[in-house]
Amino acid sequence: MSIPIQNIINVSITGTPAGLPAANVNSVAIFTTETPSNVDEFNTYVTASAVQTDYGTNSVTAQMASNIFAQSPNILTGDGRLVIIPLINAISAIEGIYESADIAANLTNLQAVADGDIRVVLNGNNVDVTGLNFTNASSLADIATILQRKLTDVVVTAKATGFDLASKKVGASSSVDLVQLPAGSGTDLSVASLFNVAAGTATGGADSQGETISEAILRTEEQVNYTGLITNLDLEDAAISAIAATVQTRDMIFLAHVCSTEDLEPTTGIASIIKDATQTKTRILFYSVSQESANLMKAAYLGRAFSVNFSGSNTSQTMQLKALANVLPDTLINQTIFDKAETAGVDYYGSIEGLPVVISNGANKFFDSVYNSIFIKLSVEVAGFNFLKQTNTKRPQTEQTMTAYKSALSQPLIQSVNAGVIAPGTWNGDTFGNQQDFIRNIEDNGYYLYSLPIAQQAQAEREAREAPIVQIAIKEAGAIHSSSIIINIEA
Repeated sequence: MSIPIQNIINVSITGTPAGLPAANVNSVAIFTTETPSNVDEFNTYVTASAVQTDYGTNSVTAQMASNIFAQSPNILTGDGRLVIIPLINAISAIEGIYESADIAANLTNLQAVADGDIRVVLNGNNVDVTGLNFTNASSLADIATILQRKLTDVVVTAKATGFDLASKKVGASSSVDLVQLPAGSGTDLSVASLFNVAAGTATGGADSQGETISEAILRTEEQVNYTGLITNLDLEDAAISAIAATVQTRDMIFLAHVCSTEDLEPTTGIASIIKDATQTKTRILFYSVSQESANLMKAAYLGRAFSVNFSGSNTSQTMQLKALANVLPDTLINQTIFDKAETAGVDYYGSIEGLPVVISNGANKFFDSVYNSIFIKLSVEVAGFNFLKQTNTKRPQTEQTMTAYKSALSQPLIQSVNAGVIAPGTWNGDTFGNQQDFIRNIEDNGYYLYSLPIAQQAQAEREAREAPIVQIAIKEAGAIHSSSIIINIEA
């Protein structure tokens, strides 16, 4: 009888314990008011056609998804996914509207007006319109077109019997009305024989209702991963602020669309409110055409912005001067709006010498700085967890272990250097650890890691089996967005 070899040599085979997958910041979510054909709490998509199947080709949700996937690169480039989450009984905020009376019989009278005056009371503020010349108008549609040219923050819609005015703001504070311009020097358009404003109807706006985005985040964040989020809801200022407070404490970025220049105003505009609260994880995007068009521009921006493959070389990007597929540039953009957007930290889609481009502003930090910071944070967290998890024994509290731990933490930093997120440079802030090592590492590598020596660790921390705190300094690569050039010419 043979004696088993295990009496002499006993071999056990163990594998390396599984760790967490690499961090991915390119999965994005649409929170929608529309109902899909399925009954799932959410669904994940990698094609626009699959969204069309569930929501219908003509749905706003499908149009948003089409704009996301139409960008090149898009979320799939960075191995991202689109998550669509139906909201529970949610309704968009609506705008204030003025509906004119039937003034079809007044067309001939209007065609005789070369210097019309009217006051628009918009969201509680007076907008005085003068010099309206209708002498070349051949229809009420022409009257509406001429009026639209004078009104930046109002959408004028022609109808068979007159026109409607809609505020570009939404919510309970949104309103629009037509009244006589006091002491106007031109033709008073408010009278019964012209605009007949007394017979028109003004209806105020209303706030959004139903499940809020903040509530939907709490409902779904433990079930499915997403970093970027948008919604088809048109939102009043207070709702945007509430979402901003929610995402600021999370590894998320919320993109909100606005189309009124009031939203760009210093102090009072929602963009300035978000900026002044340093809520950098909420990005305000301006597109003046309408709420509907601004929403679709926002989806295109999302698809392009969340597209970096951090495993590549020189793959990081800025949104500055990028083109968006399926979106026309905003023709309203002028120097005044350019300056207001720059001050408020708002991105928009306009054109430079006829070339369609995104203009990205950094008063509330640049988008890519916020996006890259989330990637670095999540990647370092995963690297630290996997270092502790992927051992069949333990990680002793020794300096040797701390060296290996910092080496593991440096891997996502090296990855970020390769992608162009981090770059060597000169450090201008406070230092820590060994000052010479700090400066040399920042200048050579763009990052520096330091931990207190194990021998100097507090006994209570050692007994609690805590590692000494690890401090990391990172020099952001940044990006060149503009340049000044001086040319000296001598004859």
